[in-house]
Amino acid sequence: MKLKSKLFCLSFLLLSVSCQQQKKPQHMLKSAYYWSTEWRNEPRVMQQVKTLDKLYLRYFDVIMNGEHTVVPNATLQFAAEMPDKIEVVPVVFIVNDVMKTMDNTADLAQKVLRRVFQISETNNIRNIKELQIDCDWTLSTRRNYYAFLTQLHHLAAEKHIALSTTIRLHQLSQHVPPVDKGVLMMYNTGDFTDIHCTHPILDIKDVMPYLKYLKNYSLPLSPAYPLFSYRLLFRHGRYKGVLHADNDLPVLPGDSIIVRKVSVEEVLHVKQTIENIRPELKAETIIFDLSPSHIANYKSQDYEEIYRAH
Repeated sequence: MKLKSKLFCLSFLLLSVSCQQQKKPQHMLKSAYYWSTEWRNEPRVMQQVKTLDKLYLRYFDVIMNGEHTVVPNATLQFAAEMPDKIEVVPVVFIVNDVMKTMDNTADLAQKVLRRVFQISETNNIRNIKELQIDCDWTLSTRRNYYAFLTQLHHLAAEKHIALSTTIRLHQLSQHVPPVDKGVLMMYNTGDFTDIHCTHPILDIKDVMPYLKYLKNYSLPLSPAYPLFSYRLLFRHGRYKGVLHADNDLPVLPGDSIIVRKVSVEEVLHVKQTIENIRPELKAETIIFDLSPSHIANYKSQDYEEIYRAH
């Protein structure tokens, strides 16, 4: 009896240890985008970046110029060094027009990867583990875009680099792209060019129609949530543009400048909703974005509240 009792106690102890190990909380990644044309030593930005695990850093855009040639544009300028101990994910934004007439996706893939490496090496950014492509592709450009991703995926894999791409809500109903993971963009869900759309950055009502595709979308996903605002210029009720600075656009008598700003409460509402549908979305929380003009409008506690919420 004593031997049986000891064996039972030992089995129970091992089972308890196993359960405790299984319940050990997983480290949740804190990430953010930096979507600007200059990386500089901005105190608020640096303070926030140092709390992150991963920074999605826009390197450059790919556009079609006036001669209908595909060229890089708005390359990020480095006026400061990157903080240590943070994983940098280079992001390349490709204008959809590029994909409309693209007949050599393999060449573009090689040029994009080469330029990413050049920028990384020049600015002492090492150990790149992931590269991300951002493109608001449509049904008419999907074939070319997916062909480009296939080529780039192959080239990146040879360098032991994962490839990710952004996923808009309306793209959830389409076939998954040939990449390792996606970042689900939970922002710009409404029409900010409509003066009557009061929550164009994020509104649960705009999100809900697409959530029926979320659970079974067969690609690993990380969600990106907004913490930013727009200053929009309207003339006679018609959209004229975004005011990044006071002198961006001429403001005439009678014009309306309207500020649209997303609230932390709205972000948390959407975050809880999609995590209930797909719990693995809790593994990484990404905030868009930490550019100086955006981070100035929020407190450090706002970011932490979103990162903590699960």
